[in-house]
Amino acid sequence: MKNKIVILVLVIMSFSFKAQLITLKQLSECQAGLYPCPSYTNAKDVDNLLGKFEGVWKGTYEDGRTYEFHFSKKNDDGDDRKWDVLNGRMLAKSSSGSILYNSLNNNDLSISGYFFDKDLKKYTMSYTANAKCNDSGYIYISFPDSSNLTQLKLVFMQDLDIGWDCPSGYKTVIPDAKAIILTKQ
Repeated sequence: MKNKIVILVLVIMSFSFKAQLITLKQLSECQAGLYPCPSYTNAKDVDNLLGKFEGVWKGTYEDGRTYEFHFSKKNDDGDDRKWDVLNGRMLAKSSSGSILYNSLNNNDLSISGYFFDKDLKKYTMSYTANAKCNDSGYIYISFPDSSNLTQLKLVFMQDLDIGWDCPSGYKTVIPDAKAIILTKQ
């Protein structure tokens, strides 16, 4: 009888733990409003959706600026609720080769992951280079061709359209609302 009680308690506990753990796919679907988000404490990348984005990616924008992004997966990010995310660092250079922005060796992340769209094709990340000049917002990454995981499309969208304390002629480090195609290194 005692063994049956122990087994019953273990079964009930396993169901409660499962209710607290969801997948990144489930998180993206409930974030998109397809159904209410279940109560969870952890969203895990059980399908390795983030893995295809990991690594070093390089590309050049049409005005000659070059970009190098380093994306890495971080498990169990967050405080009360934890989830697996993709974080990034960036090196941006002007067409003449001068450094516009470099977070490769910073402890602070300039690019922090959030979640996938409902179709699991685009991944959303927050980005801040210079908040005073409104050089912050969201980065969306996706593969233009789902069968080619060596070409990545990156688009930055600014949060606001007002700069508070910017030098005259300031340009955002990443062009706003323009696609940059990156190649995996």
